Amino acid sequence: MALRGNLSGVNRAVAVVLAFVWLGAGIAGVVAGLGRGQVVVVIAAVAALVYGLIWLRVATRGRLLSWRELVTPWRA
Repeated sequence: MALRGNLSGVNRAVAVVLAFVWLGAGIAGVVAGLGRGQVVVVIAAVAALVYGLIWLRVATRGRLLSWRELVTPWRA
């Protein structure tokens, strides 16, 4: 599988913004879910946190990740 090209500066900045938005929403969701005792909200918030971490990884590496890197990041 061919590696995808490097991201430009603008694309990297967008990845950082997306990472912080998803991480912020995830943190707010965890706090709101735990405060109200709603497990479904906490599960969705944890998914948002994971998605934010993926975007943060994209921003730090400077390229899009393959499916293999998403599923097994310790092997990539």
